[in-house]
Amino acid sequence: MYRAHCPVHGHPAREYSMSQNEVERFLGRIITDADFRAHAERSLERACYSKGYTLSAVELSFLCGLDFSLFRQLSETIDDSIKRS
Repeated sequence: MYRAHCPVHGHPAREYSMSQNEVERFLGRIITDADFRAHAERSLERACYSKGYTLSAVELSFLCGLDFSLFRQLSETIDDSIKRS
């Protein structure tokens, strides 16, 4: 069985599959929810688990490699009415 490790945090990833819908939910939340984004920067796997996202090892490894500062920048361009408070 292939188990990827998060290149940022170094911990082993879980073995699940993530649907396209799940990817879209994750991206929407990471852009609109500052608390989730901060939690994900500290521990992506724990943040996703706490919100019910299921990640395969490959998906977690890919997501760990994303630059979270870009999500923060994008969030600053979005109207506050659609952000989570």
